[in-house]
Amino acid sequence: MNGPAHAALALRRLSTRLVAVVVAVAVLAAAGAVVWAATFTLMSAGIRPGSACAPTDGDVPIEAAGQSGVTDEQLANAAVIVTTGREQGVPERGLWVALATALQESGLRNLDYGDRDSLGLFQQRPSQGWGSPAQVRDPRYAATQFYDRLVEVPDWTAMPLWQAAQTVQRSAFPLAYAKWEQTAANILAEAGDGVFVAAAAAAQHCVPGSVTAFGGGPDGCVEDDPTTNGCVTSTTLYAVTQATAAFGGLRDGPLIRSAGCHAQRPANPTSDHPLGKGCDLFPGRGGTFARGIEVDNGWRVAEWFRQNSEALQVSYIIWQGRIWTAGSADQNGWGRPYTGGGVYDPGDPVGGHYDHLHISFER
Repeated sequence: MNGPAHAALALRRLSTRLVAVVVAVAVLAAAGAVVWAATFTLMSAGIRPGSACAPTDGDVPIEAAGQSGVTDEQLANAAVIVTTGREQGVPERGLWVALATALQESGLRNLDYGDRDSLGLFQQRPSQGWGSPAQVRDPRYAATQFYDRLVEVPDWTAMPLWQAAQTVQRSAFPLAYAKWEQTAANILAEAGDGVFVAAAAAAQHCVPGSVTAFGGGPDGCVEDDPTTNGCVTSTTLYAVTQATAAFGGLRDGPLIRSAGCHAQRPANPTSDHPLGKGCDLFPGRGGTFARGIEVDNGWRVAEWFRQNSEALQVSYIIWQGRIWTAGSADQNGWGRPYTGGGVYDPGDPVGGHYDHLHISFER
């Protein structure tokens, strides 16, 4: 073969190889894009139709902006209003409306006087059928009466705060309720802190759909972690997939803002994270105490994992300074107090798990 012919043949072979390489790279890139898209879709999934744990339109439309500045007396009355509403399963928006109403009517004080025969936190009138004078001055009774009438109003969750309050109160100055929107949101965040028993009880109203039991898989950290670049066990991956569908996504979702499973924990040699058996779910911003609706969303998630613990092979859950372990009875509330296990500071938002839920799996 002469020189020019040999060169032409070599060039054709090189071109063929280059085309093959380009095609292979393109196929790998496309496959990677499909995997990435599937993972992103999984982690950012929309609300599954019929999901009982999906939040309703009863969420508070504005976030807390700082301290409320109210007195201890006012905050104590607010706590009764919040706890009563949660025990009745009233959406957070209803608690917000109730707090703003009480701020306008009584300054969140349990008054023994008012216009004509108006009394109590909500200035309810016995002559108008609200109850006896003693009853309307009972904060729990008064709050119950307010909620009972509020939730009967059609489409109240879609109304502005002042309008929702006015449908119950029939005030001569209905727009006056609007000026308390931000203060009520701030108070709700403060009054909601530490009311873990009431919040956990409210989570019971979110009845989770049953989860099909995990069918088994290979042992070890053998699956790609959809929340990080690490690995997780087959059990953990199954649970994360089920949770994503139930909660409407684990990245900027309606209940969970972010999540992370696999991670190195050099300061804690007993951690399940390096083994791919533990996951952290954040209803709010990491490093800060969860507030208001974030706390409630966290309890909804915690209760979902607890009710489906057998199917998902959950070994324990930590949230808001409480730890629940499979097979252990509750102590003075949901689970028992979390001590930090000798590793973490239980009073810290991270160490006490006040900013995130930790879920560990059996394998």
